[in-house]
Amino acid sequence: MYEFTPFKKTDKLSFESFMKFPRELLTKEEYKILSPNAMLLYSVLTDRLDLSFKQITENRKIQFYDAKGDMYVIFKRDEIQERLHIKRSALDSAILQLKECNLIKEKKQGKNLPNIIYLGKTIDMMKNSKLEEIGTAENHQSRVYKINSPESRKSAVHNSNNNKYINNNYNSYQSKNQKYQGRTYPPGSLEKLYANR
Repeated sequence: MYEFTPFKKTDKLSFESFMKFPRELLTKEEYKILSPNAMLLYSVLTDRLDLSFKQITENRKIQFYDAKGDMYVIFKRDEIQERLHIKRSALDSAILQLKECNLIKEKKQGKNLPNIIYLGKTIDMMKNSKLEEIGTAENHQSRVYKINSPESRKSAVHNSNNNKYINNNYNSYQSKNQKYQGRTYPPGSLEKLYANR
């Protein structure tokens, strides 16, 4: 066994290797039924899911997603037990809790084959996904519909016609009233400046 070695105030807290853990599993009411084993299991499974995503980016032959495009992991029960240092009954209980919270689903592959494990998104992950989808949809609509819609083209034509009308009127006004320079104004124009008339 190694000696107990405390952190010093001069140390930096860093780990060679670590797993992500969603903080909301500790704080949200919906996840209060999760035991420490279940929360740790979810973190271990998401770490394995990260490897499944890496298989895609590296264009490996074995891909961990189904025909719908849903990602999954394959993790044998005895391997998980060894990884988490828990008995089979504790593992089964943790899996059941995660299923109750819609955080995992399993699919049997067949005799002597490990189950396929699908991981569900947490509440905050789902909210963030919806916000991203809304933002993407709004950006798409603003590019396509605001710029290319028939209404915007009509509006552009209408505005250009108005501008021609305004410019023509201004030019004809200038040509009729060029003799009025400096402080001299056309007849009747001063009357419009008084609000109380």
